[in-house]
Amino acid sequence: MIRFSLLKPLQTAVVFFMLVASMARADGADPYQLVQGVTDKLISAAQVHNKSGDQASFDDEVMAALEPVVAFDYIARVVMGDYYDKATDKQKRAFADKFQADLVSTYAKGIATYADSSIKLVEPSKPVGDSRRVTVEQQVSHEGSTHKLSYSMGKNRDGEWKLINVVLNGVNLGRSFSSQFQQLANKYGGDIDKIIGHWDASEG
Repeated sequence: MIRFSLLKPLQTAVVFFMLVASMARADGADPYQLVQGVTDKLISAAQVHNKSGDQASFDDEVMAALEPVVAFDYIARVVMGDYYDKATDKQKRAFADKFQADLVSTYAKGIATYADSSIKLVEPSKPVGDSRRVTVEQQVSHEGSTHKLSYSMGKNRDGEWKLINVVLNGVNLGRSFSSQFQQLANKYGGDIDKIIGHWDASEG
């Protein structure tokens, strides 16, 4: 199991996963421009938060920004893997809700940590055009280290861009969470209710 305390770059990935997603709507816009815009917006909000210290308000702000545009249900389904088909509708909803709330709470705190990072958007090698899947890359410099972030963004049937995964320096966040879910499944004999009860995204 990968813990954020031991793998700080993965925490960085999730932090910027939220930065990107909060404005990733299609509406005919370039997803690269959206990534840059939301990064600037939430970094600014995090800097204000660091001065005010009002964590509850900042958590609410992050939740409000993320909820409409992150594909939480899709990501939760992928994380559950084969257990998704075994779960009841109630269990599916319970895990998706916990997954979302847990991520937002954990990573709202993380955003504040990286409020003074230097972030550079890597220019696209070709136009987005009619593509429905796009990988947007950034280079994040923090405390003397530079990390490569790759965001997987998909356009849904309504023409909205949704962030569905992120990879940092070759570490795939979605796979990390899927591995965590499987480890809990092995530990609790596949009992989905117990898996949900013991889920903690900060250990992903």
